[in-house]
Amino acid sequence: MTRAEKTYYGVYTLYCLGWSFTAPMYALFLLSRGLDLFQINVVLATYLIVSFLFEVPTGALADLFGRKRSFLLSCVVRALAFVMYYYAHSFRDCITAELVDAVGTTLANGALDAWAIDSMRAEGHHQTADRFFARAQMISRSAMIGAGIVGGYVAAANIAWPWLIGAGFFCAAAATAIALMSETAVASRTAAAPRSLIATARAGLRAVRRQPVLLWLSLITLTASFGMMPVHQTWQPRMKALSGEGLWLMGWIWALVNVAAVTGSAAVPRLLGRFARERMLVAVTAWRSAAIGLAALATAFYPALAGLLLFELGFGVGEPLVQAWMNEHVGSEQRATVLSVRSMAFMLGGGTGLLCLGLVAREVSIAAAWALSSMMLLVSAAGYVVLARVARGRDLVHADNVVKLKAVG
Repeated sequence: MTRAEKTYYGVYTLYCLGWSFTAPMYALFLLSRGLDLFQINVVLATYLIVSFLFEVPTGALADLFGRKRSFLLSCVVRALAFVMYYYAHSFRDCITAELVDAVGTTLANGALDAWAIDSMRAEGHHQTADRFFARAQMISRSAMIGAGIVGGYVAAANIAWPWLIGAGFFCAAAATAIALMSETAVASRTAAAPRSLIATARAGLRAVRRQPVLLWLSLITLTASFGMMPVHQTWQPRMKALSGEGLWLMGWIWALVNVAAVTGSAAVPRLLGRFARERMLVAVTAWRSAAIGLAALATAFYPALAGLLLFELGFGVGEPLVQAWMNEHVGSEQRATVLSVRSMAFMLGGGTGLLCLGLVAREVSIAAAWALSSMMLLVSAAGYVVLARVARGRDLVHADNVVKLKAVG
């Protein structure tokens, strides 16, 4: 294991702990401040839409001025946002804090992964990144299990306290990054080059448009996030209503959700030895559609919980595969920008889904919104079928060109 890998695992885990203390009670916190089901979706939609607008510019910023600097700024800004949330008591306060948090998040999206991949390659690690990202998911999610449980009990005493704990962990992530992260040579060299932020962002967008695999992965991410984000925003009020229990139970459910994700990520290396990556993504996305469909139809706590856990199990398998696939089709100098394009697609799809399905949740029911989420994930599964054909066709063309070059030689 390279030094860069170890550093990434530590910094990424601390960063995830920053927001995981608030995860079991996020929607319930917003409800406690007088917001309704649609308004809590509007708050998170604001986060995603602002992130959509800032993703590519901040990715280009990381490529130009340094991935480490971008990540450190992210930690500082998010810590500030969490302190603002601690003092929030109205819809306007929550929207303001969410705006700040969105900008902070985009500063890390793309930058941290790009730093890790280029640093590992500089240290001589050139293997595929599927197992690396799967291990990162396993380590961070395992730590988040305890954080969620603690956060649930802390919230039961004071629902605002987890925000201060989260701010502290963002500060810890920044301190660790200062001590252990070294700026990548690519980022340093790019920062010295006479390139503008706009030119860097445009170059990253062109790279995605010209690479069918990158373009399809971004489009599928958009449709999948449309269905996923409303589930993540509304599972707490639905589980609380079905169980009749308090905030303490939300921490334990959050822990089980993370166990499911860790289990899925742990299965990735073994599954890759037996199945093609694109086939796995088709299957796991269809699995997630069926799982949340089960949770939508459930009228009792345990069947709904089972559907939610199976839904997250699929995420644990699929996300490392997509991360690795994206990284394999982008050059070092544009890595943070291109990865931010996919994050931008995720934010746009998620924000739109929250507004549309949040309205359905308020006017009809959360179960009805989840049923529509299931349908959107089926669309995403179909998108992976198309992507598999696109990727296979490109591989065949590449192999044919290699044969012709050898024949000429």
